[in-house]
Amino acid sequence: MVHERVPDKQKYPPLPDIFLDNVPLIPYAFQLAEFCGLFLATMWLLILIFHKHRWRYFSNINLMISPRLISNKLSFFRISQISSKTYRKSMYNSSWERLVRATEIMVGCGMTLTGVHTCGDYMFSGHTAYLTLFNHLITEYTPTKFYRLHTLSWVLNLFGIFFVLAAHEHYSIDVVIAFYITSRIFLYYHMLANTRYTLFISQIWFPLLSYFECNVPGKVPNEYEWPIQLKNLRKRFTLTPK
Repeated sequence: MVHERVPDKQKYPPLPDIFLDNVPLIPYAFQLAEFCGLFLATMWLLILIFHKHRWRYFSNINLMISPRLISNKLSFFRISQISSKTYRKSMYNSSWERLVRATEIMVGCGMTLTGVHTCGDYMFSGHTAYLTLFNHLITEYTPTKFYRLHTLSWVLNLFGIFFVLAAHEHYSIDVVIAFYITSRIFLYYHMLANTRYTLFISQIWFPLLSYFECNVPGKVPNEYEWPIQLKNLRKRFTLTPK
């Protein structure tokens, strides 16, 4: 729906931007940004599979997406300094066509690598938000001694942000706001979740947090296990006499 209401690029030229006006366009930079995101997502998926306490991730991603959905509906930015072939404005004649398009975007994870091209959802940058979220998840849910992994995660996060800007797919303010909001939501959530007193106070101010964390005694330890316990399988397939 946001895609339908993008202002016409021919009538409304791109807004002035300090970074975009002074850094030349790198055509393949956006693909590099998505490769950084895929690498971080793969790293986090491995952690998610083997981490013993893996369900907190879903509350974090929902809290990050919610303000982005609201901001996308409030204001519609002029098209940024991207190539004309990426800009595609199409009107949907029915709710079914919108649903089909939404499914295409979801299946393709919103990435140009999978053939998904969207315009208009600038504030704030979804690619930057996911890069930052995966980075924080990796550094939070792995032991401190994995400092090489943490360094690699931060490098991919920062390089991914640079590539988003170098591709001129987002205004600078989109990227800055995305990094700030995502990191603050993650840090504030974990600060409240890891402190029992503030968790009690948040029952009034932040009931969603209290709901998600009601059975968590404090900071989640970084403990790992096999996703399928062999002993449980052995019990399941062992024939016991009646």
